[in-house]
Amino acid sequence: MKGSPIRQEYLETAIRWLAARDGNQIEDYMATHQHDTNCNELWLYFQTVINWVKATFPNYRKEMKGIDWGILYNKYGMGKYDPKQLEARIVDLMQDDDITRFPGIYEYLLSGEDQKAERLLSIRAFTTKMARTAYERQKGICPACKNHFEISDMQADHITPWSKGGRTTAENCQMLCADCNRRKSNI
Repeated sequence: MKGSPIRQEYLETAIRWLAARDGNQIEDYMATHQHDTNCNELWLYFQTVINWVKATFPNYRKEMKGIDWGILYNKYGMGKYDPKQLEARIVDLMQDDDITRFPGIYEYLLSGEDQKAERLLSIRAFTTKMARTAYERQKGICPACKNHFEISDMQADHITPWSKGGRTTAENCQMLCADCNRRKSNI
């Protein structure tokens, strides 16, 4: 969580998480609970979330800070997870050079490594092997301008753009000359 424990941010975050569990906003929660004589429900919910995180991911990493754990608890908290298996996968994923967004690892793992959740990792770079395979498949021809280029003069590109859900896979890789790739990026 962000903020100082004596600051309003903790309270606001906990209320937002609890409200989201029921599909509401903070204002909805506050309107419903404005006359409550105590905040036991909120405190117990908050403690449940924190305990779930500690039990599911016992090794704290700085990348865990700022994650909306209550939202993840609302979505994945009833699942069964093996902390040792999760830890082994975290270690692997933290060492993966293609991953550029480490906090996304946690939701990615909770989702069962769903292909759609792969976007949480911000994997955008094609491997050298994927680029070489696409180059050979295309026989060095840029599909945009139809000219032949050496592989060093071409760039790996997503056929279905990454921003539109295209995955970083060999099947979604094409080699474009630098000029065509630059033009495509500007569109």
